[in-house]
Amino acid sequence: MLSSAYTTYRPLLLSIAYRMLGSVSDAEDVVQDVFVTLSAKHAVAGDEEEEHQWKPYLCKIVTNRCLDLLRSARRKRELYVGPWLPEPLVQELPDRDHCDPLQTIELEDSISYAVMVMLQHLTPTERAVFILREAFGFAYSEIGEILGKTELGCRKIYSRLRKKIQGMQPEEDNVAEASELLHRFMHAAISGDLGGLIDLMHEDIAAQTDGGGKIAAATRVIASRPNVAAFIMGLAKRLDETTRARPVLVNGLEGLLVVSQDGLGDAVISLAFRDHRIQHIYMVRNPDKLRHIRLG
Repeated sequence: MLSSAYTTYRPLLLSIAYRMLGSVSDAEDVVQDVFVTLSAKHAVAGDEEEEHQWKPYLCKIVTNRCLDLLRSARRKRELYVGPWLPEPLVQELPDRDHCDPLQTIELEDSISYAVMVMLQHLTPTERAVFILREAFGFAYSEIGEILGKTELGCRKIYSRLRKKIQGMQPEEDNVAEASELLHRFMHAAISGDLGGLIDLMHEDIAAQTDGGGKIAAATRVIASRPNVAAFIMGLAKRLDETTRARPVLVNGLEGLLVVSQDGLGDAVISLAFRDHRIQHIYMVRNPDKLRHIRLG
């Protein structure tokens, strides 16, 4: 039955759609729309159709809806003010001694923010092949069925893709080390330790801020350790009793949630690492991309 398929496969479909679109709200809209459409179809046709293979069927519809959205959104991305970053998934830090098993599963299934950013550099079709194969382990024949391509064609796309992203894919994150570096980063920024902050940074460091033209943010990628450190120090000086930063989980790894009384300083900050140093700083400030987050 469709209702049973909704309960069973909605989490999977939301995961696929979020990875494809980089937007929590768009992912929810796509999955909801798919089930509303199918519900109307079944209401007209009745339940004479026996349950077919819901998983591949639903994955195919959702993936192709996402591909259509990505292609239609291309022009909007070109006109976007400043760097475009995905919507972050934010959760409170879990109490490891009293963590709900369901929450543990959700955290383990999450995709790092750095990988989400990397996915934005792939074409829609490449993104679909990578996500279905790498994140969900679909067979090439299944991917071909979903995308309307041959199994061999999907193998070739994936093979080319692995070479393309070799220098683009972030290092595998060490959770403990990431947490330690984040806290050292916070301490150096808040205490005004410019030298200590620079020492934490990789020589190829870059910082991106996404304000979407709706709030003050850098409209270009900030590069070099002195420039990025000065930028972070400038932000840290604005922290006061009405604007505070606290550690949270951003796509499964520790990051920062900045909350201000007037909302103008709200931000989610995520770090990516290489060679035991911070290589990327991602800061989402566009209020449209923070609407799904409880900022209190």
